[in-house]
Amino acid sequence: MRIKFSKFFILLSFIGCSSIDFIPEPEYTRYHSRYQKKDWEEIEILRERPTKPFQILGDIVIRNPEGLPFSDFVPSIKKDLFERKLDGVWMVEKRTSVVDNMSVHTMDSRGRSTNTYESRSTVPVWKGFAFRYK
Repeated sequence: MRIKFSKFFILLSFIGCSSIDFIPEPEYTRYHSRYQKKDWEEIEILRERPTKPFQILGDIVIRNPEGLPFSDFVPSIKKDLFERKLDGVWMVEKRTSVVDNMSVHTMDSRGRSTNTYESRSTVPVWKGFAFRYK
């Protein structure tokens, strides 16, 4: 029984749980007749406010439990924004979010606890605004 649990936790450590979520605003539509970008590599990822007039069309939230650097997410962010016909994202916040506790207890046939595993961790979360230029 102990071997099965250790294999389970080892398997969980190899599975990537990072996520990139797009939360659209009510004005967002996938159709955009004046979209100028020809390739996903043209999408902009900015750390400060864009200089041209723009319209915010949603939020981007990136959860990163593996602790990967932001540069590892850049291609997938750009591809996702290109598919949604957005011009870029303005990254505004990086914070740490606490993940709920997880505990696993095993017992023998007499009801005594044999193994206990508890996990509490924090997850880096980046937040940004997806936009289109006017």
